[in-house]
Amino acid sequence: MKYLVRKTVKHDCLVLSKIMREVDKQEIWSAGRFKPIEALLDGYNLSEGHCYTLLLNMDICGIFGVSRIQENTGVVWLMGSDTMTKYKKGFYKVSKEYLELFLKEFKTLFNYVDERNKTTGEWLKRLGFSLVTREPEFGEDKIPFNLFLKERSYV
Repeated sequence: MKYLVRKTVKHDCLVLSKIMREVDKQEIWSAGRFKPIEALLDGYNLSEGHCYTLLLNMDICGIFGVSRIQENTGVVWLMGSDTMTKYKKGFYKVSKEYLELFLKEFKTLFNYVDERNKTTGEWLKRLGFSLVTREPEFGEDKIPFNLFLKERSYV
């Protein structure tokens, strides 16, 4: 099976909000008390054209993007359904392709990840992100989140 990616339309956020995986719901709630539709629409609006929908068998399985924080710095984000990582090689290939696209525009990319979300932390490390620091009391729940960062390579 092959993943397809297209620009996100607002309706995609509604679709994914109903099938979002529990680990993503847990993370967005702990970080800022966001409901799935709120987090997805926030990401969509803040990503200013850098928001993409991931499809598997023409069904929405994820939405991801990058939001500008400073001129050369962006926060990458991803929320998905349980089927999003069904085909790990294909998912990794798409992830790497869009990470490279984002790094053409942003010198530095980062994200805070709920420490309980081990899979996302491992995925980011595999994509070349470094675990920079552990924030012991992050977000509304004051629980550990890890800061992952990747900088553009000039080699």
